[in-house]
Amino acid sequence: MSAEQNSGIRRTVGRFAVALAACLAVAGGAAVAAAPDTAPAGEQQQRAGATDDWPYPAPTTAPPVN
Repeated sequence: MSAEQNSGIRRTVGRFAVALAACLAVAGGAAVAAAPDTAPAGEQQQRAGATDDWPYPAPTTAPPVN
């Protein structure tokens, strides 16, 4: 490979990297703009209330019915 060929490859890779960064920036901005203005899922789950019945309900201590 000649020095001119290497320079062309470097220029192409550099331009591709700049284009990729620009696309990711635009996509990230669009995702932030489209996101609803609510708390993250982790915080919503914590505020949902203290329930321990997932995935099965807690057993009851009622006597059996004959």
